Amino acid sequence: MTSASRRGFVLLAVLWVMVGVSALGFALALVARRAAGTAHNRRAAAAAQWLAEDCANRAEAAIGDALTHRGADSTASAEVVRISWAALDTAVEVSPLMREAPCAVALRPAGTTIDLNTADDGLLRRPFVALGYPPAVADSLADAILDWRDADDVPRPSGAEAAWYVARRRASPRNGPFADVRELRRVRGFESRSGLDSLLGVEPGRIVLDRAPLAVVAALPGFTNEAVSRVADHRAGGTPVADLLSLGAELSPEGRAALLAYYPDLVRLTTSEPDAWVLTARGTAGAPGVTFVLELRLVRAGDRAAVVRRRTCMQ
Repeated sequence: MTSASRRGFVLLAVLWVMVGVSALGFALALVARRAAGTAHNRRAAAAAQWLAEDCANRAEAAIGDALTHRGADSTASAEVVRISWAALDTAVEVSPLMREAPCAVALRPAGTTIDLNTADDGLLRRPFVALGYPPAVADSLADAILDWRDADDVPRPSGAEAAWYVARRRASPRNGPFADVRELRRVRGFESRSGLDSLLGVEPGRIVLDRAPLAVVAALPGFTNEAVSRVADHRAGGTPVADLLSLGAELSPEGRAALLAYYPDLVRLTTSEPDAWVLTARGTAGAPGVTFVLELRLVRAGDRAAVVRRRTCMQ
């Protein structure tokens, strides 16, 4: 090998070594960057979780103050206590404990939507009729929901089971309870219908007459247009509906008869105060922000609210 050839070979070898070193350095830098990003996300997620936990603890303390009437007359009547439970969201909103809360907190009552997992065909059909859907469309939508959640593969007269979905290369029905109201978009007939999450949900609880949308109240058996209007009048006047019998006393003989005809069912389906409250706390940390969502279901336990369900997710 000549001297020139040796120099060319050495130069080529050096170049390949430099390329290899550069590639290795780039790979190491990429790994380090990913590791740093992962570490950042973990720190941000941990910080967001602690912020959400802090806000949830503040809200629970505010609820405890409201239910025990700290700072008020310790001999508060049962009616005052009842009203406090019915208006926990207001109690939390005005509590001094929430003034400097480091995250967003929302408290909503159970029983403001129709539970997709427990409602029968009538209760599912009537809100669609109240919204102005033709009866045939309302029947089709209600049957599709029932076929999605029931355990068999036999379609109802206006429903759709697995064969219909498979033929269209769509996900088959769950054949079990809905996990989330957003799952409704996968049900036949609901693909492009929006805004129904204010009427339909998966949170169990009797329907709260003073809180549920009027379209939900109108879906109750025995509730005529007159009865729904009286509920609306109570809300406008800031006076809660005491009970079904007192509401019936305000109606015409026809309206009262329709309400009383379904009285046993209405006692089972409705309530004047929430069976439970759902507390949602969102904590955000880092840039870009990482959000930790904490959701608690609270039920009345004497002079406090007990947590019976806890859910978390990252956004």
